[in-house]
Amino acid sequence: MKVKIVTDSHACLPMEFMKKENIGYLESLMIIEEKDYKELSDIDRDEFIKQIPKFDPYPKTSIGSPQHALDIFEQAIKDGYEEIFYIGVSPTISNQYNSAMIASKKVDKKIKVTLYECGLSTASQGALVLNAVKLLKKGKNVSEIIEELDRLKKHTHTLGMSQSFEALFKTGKIQKKLSLNVISKLMKLKPMFEVILDEGVQSRGAGKGNKGALQMVFERIEELVQDDTEYDLFLSDVNNTHHFKKIEEELGKIVSIKDTHYWKIPPVVLHSLGTESIQITISPHVN
Repeated sequence: MKVKIVTDSHACLPMEFMKKENIGYLESLMIIEEKDYKELSDIDRDEFIKQIPKFDPYPKTSIGSPQHALDIFEQAIKDGYEEIFYIGVSPTISNQYNSAMIASKKVDKKIKVTLYECGLSTASQGALVLNAVKLLKKGKNVSEIIEELDRLKKHTHTLGMSQSFEALFKTGKIQKKLSLNVISKLMKLKPMFEVILDEGVQSRGAGKGNKGALQMVFERIEELVQDDTEYDLFLSDVNNTHHFKKIEEELGKIVSIKDTHYWKIPPVVLHSLGTESIQITISPHVN
């Protein structure tokens, strides 16, 4: 069957890749000065990054509408697809999945739609989408792909660091306290986070400076990897690529890396993480 893969913009997938593989993507919305903007179609990412320190009030985010999802599904029907496979962000992260579910009910008599809650987000979700594309090209059907993704996602991990607590304060991820703000600046603390399967993004404390923060990431990845597994590495950032070479060198000492991918963190995700943030993702390699 001709299968259309659809995901959402949380997955951090490069636009070039999605266009090349004809992947449908449901965009989150950025609310700036009470106006809604689709984060990939309507926002210039580089300009948005420049404006982040100047925003007052700080932008809010919202999910893409069921109508947007329906438009994607209807286009897939027009393009002659026989099945839609939606790989959605974990509901613990976003309600985006609900828009796809509502849209799927409106086309259920026209095309088969399979909705898959991947349990992950950001580049972990993107890694699963990339592997779904690989498996589809190998002739796997959607049921077989889901079986493989269920295995892969247990060993797919995203960790990262933000440059400061400011974005977390502004989005309300953590309550701003004067003592925390002062201490974090004095000690140059970099907030750490990890994407936990079926739980969402969880704080892992903070490291002292970039070096200390990255060392914490390396130690955590060493705890997570399996010795007999070859991994793909996904490096995604917000204007912070100068650490990539060091990251690759250090990870190469503790994990077998097959392919490395360089992605950019999209507006809605970087809105929460702040500028100069980095995400490091590892996922078992699929031939």
